[in-house]
Amino acid sequence: MTETVLVTGGSSNIGWACASRFTADYQVVVADLRPPEGSPPDGITFVPCDVTDANACREAVSRAEEFGTLRAVVQSAGITTSPKSVEATDPDEWRRVLDVNLTGAFLMAQASIPALRRSRGSMVMIASRAARVGYAALNPSPTDGTKAHYCASKAGLLSLVRSLAIELAPDSVRVNAVVPGSIEGAMIPRERWPELASRIPLGRLGTPREIAEVVEFLCSDGARYVTGQGLDVNGGTWMN
Repeated sequence: MTETVLVTGGSSNIGWACASRFTADYQVVVADLRPPEGSPPDGITFVPCDVTDANACREAVSRAEEFGTLRAVVQSAGITTSPKSVEATDPDEWRRVLDVNLTGAFLMAQASIPALRRSRGSMVMIASRAARVGYAALNPSPTDGTKAHYCASKAGLLSLVRSLAIELAPDSVRVNAVVPGSIEGAMIPRERWPELASRIPLGRLGTPREIAEVVEFLCSDGARYVTGQGLDVNGGTWMN
């Protein structure tokens, strides 16, 4: 029987890399506000989905199950903003970032739990190094601000992962997070890449493909004894 993987925020950047990576072995459903550029390749189906809408999340899961057993859910949907301090952050902007990055992950998790229980599948959430350090940059800047709403949303994901891992362990459903550092893509302006690379011990930004490879591992049988973890992939900028 065909097995499927559902990837939220899968139309670009890390999400697209994850979706593309899984096509070798699974039917992939990309759930996002906008479709990928161009025609999706064989093995990828696009489903419109706003993760802040509980009904849309349930519909995405239902569509994924039409193709077969839902084996994994990868939660990559997320937004960010320009840096600003807590004092300068508009409450509506705070709520929007938390709504997409954290509440959206909660709603999709809630929608997919029954299917993952049936398949004894797995879930991986894409967090951020910002969750570890409290600022969304390589160096903290009291003047530029920390993007506290983004940091808080990603820190919340790590806590949500642990809660889900505890609750779903009796059903053999594993839940983990990947915690990327600076990754090439639209969230970091290209002109900043050389500056950031100079501050990373491995001397470069990571790539979406490298994150996708870690996500694939966490969803595989090779990680069958791994749950409730946040796996850092950051070139050495944060070590635990």
